[in-house]
Amino acid sequence: MGTCAFFGHSEYIYSGNEKKIENAILELIESGVCCFYSGYRGNFDTLCCEIVKKLKAEFPQIRLTMALSYHPNEEFWLPPCFDDSVYLLERNVPPQYAIVETNKLLVKKADVILSGVVFPFGGAYNAVTYAKKHGKDVREIAIEDQEDEKDMSKT
Repeated sequence: MGTCAFFGHSEYIYSGNEKKIENAILELIESGVCCFYSGYRGNFDTLCCEIVKKLKAEFPQIRLTMALSYHPNEEFWLPPCFDDSVYLLERNVPPQYAIVETNKLLVKKADVILSGVVFPFGGAYNAVTYAKKHGKDVREIAIEDQEDEKDMSKT
C-alpha cells in the first residue's frame, strides 16, 4: 500500500492543467498508491482532492486523508472529500511553524510526493526541496501557465 502527499502553491491558478494532474494521480493509483494526503491549504491541494474524490468511483480502494497542522478543536469539520484526518505533530511547536513541521512529517510519511510547484519559493517549494534532499520519489508535474499561452497567441 503506497502513500502520496500533494504539494503545490496555494494561490497559483492551475486551470488548464487538470487532465495532466489527473493522469499523474491515475499513474500513481495504477502503481499501487492508495492513500493520499493533503493539507487542503490552497488551489493545488483542492484540485488534487477533487480529482481523487472523482476517481474513487472507479477505484474505491483509494483513501484521502487531511493532514492537520493544528490540533482540531470542537469547531473543526472534515471537508466531504476526505475519508479521515490525521494530526502528525508529536510535539508542541509555535503556531507559525506548524505548517512547516507538518510538511516535513508528511514528506517522511509519504512514499511519493506529487508536486505542482511552479515557483522557487514558498512552503510547497521548501517541502519538495526537503523531499528531494531526503531521497523521496518526487513526481513533478510540468505545469503550463495559461498567461504564457495567451501572450504567445498575440505574436
